Amino acid sequence: MSDSESPDTRERYWKAQVDAWLASGQSQLAFCRANELSYPRFSYWLRKFRRQGQVSESGRVSGFVPVVATPVGGLSVHLPNGIELRGVNAQNLHLVEQLLARL
Repeated sequence: MSDSESPDTRERYWKAQVDAWLASGQSQLAFCRANELSYPRFSYWLRKFRRQGQVSESGRVSGFVPVVATPVGGLSVHLPNGIELRGVNAQNLHLVEQLLARL
């Protein structure tokens, strides 16, 4: 990963690395060595994702997503992958549940 990459590209890259580490069952250091990653940089991104709630302290990806009340049109759900569902209300909640189950 080059430092000349855009911040969004860099964040997506490191999120993919953290997710791969979580699935690997390896220690952070072993994962970094096996994948030729900078351990200090990996640790930085892991802390950042934990602060953002994208990864829990136990190492698992958080199952919670922010739900924001909007003044008009119901609720808005912002998923960690960037998808946003707007206008959630009692009449369409069953559709939202079906959508989330498929993601």
